[in-house]
Amino acid sequence: MAKYSATIDEDTRQRIIALPKGVHFSAFMRRAIAVFVEELEKDPGLEPGDFIITRVPGSGSTDKKR
Repeated sequence: MAKYSATIDEDTRQRIIALPKGVHFSAFMRRAIAVFVEELEKDPGLEPGDFIITRVPGSGSTDKKR
């Protein structure tokens, strides 16, 4: 599998590091990237400003009863 990397500013890096231990940042990013790719496949002319990230209830494991 190919790896993709992008530079982020130091402030953003520090904020990611400061997230609570229970937050799995990479899982959030995998999902966000999958959504971006799906949308770009539909319309390759999209620009970064065309995307807005919002929080919506999902069907993830956190919503399931254990």
